[in-house]
Amino acid sequence: MSHRSGTYAIEERAPAEPAPAPAPAALRAAAPTSAASPSPGPERRVVREAAPAREPEEVLIIASRLKDWVRERSDFNTSAEVMDVLSDIVREATRDAIDHARAEGRKTVMARDFRR
Repeated sequence: MSHRSGTYAIEERAPAEPAPAPAPAALRAAAPTSAASPSPGPERRVVREAAPAREPEEVLIIASRLKDWVRERSDFNTSAEVMDVLSDIVREATRDAIDHARAEGRKTVMARDFRR
């Protein structure tokens, strides 16, 4: 038998709403049976603002292209540390460009948002 045969699969659907858990016998006996008391509503959920996600510190520069470009123009080698520094520069310039586009009421970052 293969895992695709479905011989051991059980066809069932999950209930649309979970069944309420039965209260322990001690609580049922102690609970008042007054008709005036409101029935408990659905459980309240407190939604909090998500913590800002940390920016991934991944390299944003294509290392091979930059190394080739430097070698063609100067016959120099390029250190691997250069990619991290240039990625930081690109992140900072892009943050500024995003702020500029937002200030102009746009949701598209354009070439004119980058300042030299």
